Amino acid sequence: MNWLNLRQRLLLLTLLPSTLIALALMAFFTFSSVRTLEAELHSKGLATVRYLAPISEYGIIAGQVESLHSLAQATVQEPGVKAAFFVNQKGRTIAVSGRVSLAAETFRQPVNEPRLVTENDQWMAFGAPVVRSLNDTDTLFEPLDSAASTAPAEVIGHVFVELDKSELSRRRTELWQRGLLIFALGLVLISILAVGMADNLAKPLLRLVLAVRAMSAGRLDTRIAPLSPGEFGELEHGFNDMAEHIEEVHQSMQQRIEEATAQLAYQARHDPLTGLINRREFEQRLEKALAGVLAGGEECCILFIDLDRFKPVNDTCGHLAGDELLRQISQLFAGRLREGDTLARLGGDEFGVLLGNCTVQRARQVAEDLCALAGAYRFIWQDKVFAIGASIGLTPVTPHVRSIIDILAAGDAACYRAKEQGRNQICEQLAGKAEERRQDNSGWPERIAAALAERRLLVEALPIFPLRDMAPKIHLVEMLGRLSEAGRPAVSLAALIDTAERYDLAPAVDLYFLDAAMDALARTVNQRQGMVCLVPLSVASLCQRSTAEHIRNRLSEVRISGQGLCLLITEEAVIRHTAQALDFVRNVRQLGCQIALDDFGGGLSSFSHLRAIRPDYIKLSRSLTRDLTGSRASTALLRAVQEISTDLGIHTIANGIDDPAVVGELAELGISYAQGPAVAPNEPFEVWLEGVVLRST
Repeated sequence: MNWLNLRQRLLLLTLLPSTLIALALMAFFTFSSVRTLEAELHSKGLATVRYLAPISEYGIIAGQVESLHSLAQATVQEPGVKAAFFVNQKGRTIAVSGRVSLAAETFRQPVNEPRLVTENDQWMAFGAPVVRSLNDTDTLFEPLDSAASTAPAEVIGHVFVELDKSELSRRRTELWQRGLLIFALGLVLISILAVGMADNLAKPLLRLVLAVRAMSAGRLDTRIAPLSPGEFGELEHGFNDMAEHIEEVHQSMQQRIEEATAQLAYQARHDPLTGLINRREFEQRLEKALAGVLAGGEECCILFIDLDRFKPVNDTCGHLAGDELLRQISQLFAGRLREGDTLARLGGDEFGVLLGNCTVQRARQVAEDLCALAGAYRFIWQDKVFAIGASIGLTPVTPHVRSIIDILAAGDAACYRAKEQGRNQICEQLAGKAEERRQDNSGWPERIAAALAERRLLVEALPIFPLRDMAPKIHLVEMLGRLSEAGRPAVSLAALIDTAERYDLAPAVDLYFLDAAMDALARTVNQRQGMVCLVPLSVASLCQRSTAEHIRNRLSEVRISGQGLCLLITEEAVIRHTAQALDFVRNVRQLGCQIALDDFGGGLSSFSHLRAIRPDYIKLSRSLTRDLTGSRASTALLRAVQEISTDLGIHTIANGIDDPAVVGELAELGISYAQGPAVAPNEPFEVWLEGVVLRST
């Protein structure tokens, strides 16, 4: 009851006992009345059958059915009587009146005395035996035979009466309604009295509570009118005195607080070294700029500036020299920007510039100006002269951007790429483009390791269908996957591998899909169904000798050959790691595995590797099939690739086909297989395996 206030407790204390007592009395008297009504109806039924039994004796003996019918009809005319009927000694009905509900087997059973035969919610039936009278002589003239007087009475029939309980139900309902009405009226009267008493007692205290809440909310001018006598009056006067003192102290402190708050607010938004706004304020202004662009406002651009050769200044002359360099360069940059532009120090030697209402061309000019300014600047400290520079990343803020996180990541990546490409230059990047990041605070190592341990990498199948009759009649499928995590969007396999490679976890992800493929192949061998699984491999797995060794051990464990396992490696990996790729291909071919090259022909620079690697399949680059319809150049290029592949005995796979019209053209060009939305969508690998391979005829 601690959650109740004083008024509620007073009401509960007053109403609860009264309500319980009234409810108990109402229930008691109502139940007593109902029982009395039921007893009256029961007595009426017994009295009726006791009355009918002796007067029907002569009619049963003499077989006067009409008199018995008249007697039954007269009985039914009585209030509450539903039916009346007479049966003979053999249980056959002689006379009946009304609607009989009693079952035949019930009234054929012997009834030795007047009693209740059966009862339900709608009616009750009473029965009594009809006995033959033993006094056949005139007691005034013939002596009574003592032996006959002691003989048992002979039952010559039975009389049954059914009473309707609808009247009883109606009166019972009336009793309950009357009781509830009396209870409700009494409860209302008691409630009115209880509310008045509770308000009278709780009102002064409630005014004190409201005043305290107002003071807590900051309304320090709150006062209470001293209207209550006794102890409550003393509390009201004491509260007013206390409130007045608090208000005086608050007014004296408020001025100091406002001065300190203004100073803290400035420090929270500005960098103490350079006087520029800091990263937090820069991101808030970027949020507003992005909201304006999304609302249809003018496009703006972001510059991320990282000073070049700043560390030698710190290492040679100390941090004082570095701080002075940051102050001077910030003033230099600010002098070349418009008044409405925002220059911020993001941390260390990194700066950010928000160019409002600025096109990409204009932003590039500003970036080139700042880059030239930093390159020409010479920092002098004591007897030393330092040449610095600035690597700048440019990112436009367009309506296609949905978050400043994308803008910051893109600008950071562009700035890092400019520094990698030689420093003191400008690189552009659109927000949302997948590029290498310098920072990753998403906890990827732990997320990937947990997903592998808990088997939350969902394996998907991308079916590959033949386009010509010469293609082998097997179930060909590429194994894809995605990372599914609660509360996070799904991560595709390509993005997952790209991330895993940065943390040396790509081989573990590859082994996960290799094991899934070999387990599935073992199941299809038992079912005698031909299947080839294309499993993508990362560059890290390609360069590790342990990958081939794991495949060897796993194939031996599941007792299958490697013929159904096709290892998919990218064309770029072969070009960059030719020696490792050839060694890996040689090892896995000894196990019977097949090889496929992914993204083949994007630059047409790897035909020389086809003879060395001799892949079984090549997945054509999307650049070869994207403009196939209506483009003679694309058709000619694809035909050349197909002819070279055919000469070498290599099957070609058109990748990512989403236009059904392209499928026919690919078949005419002689392409072996196709995959993509126009052919078959992705689906869970287990579902595809069960439905397409294991259950196929």
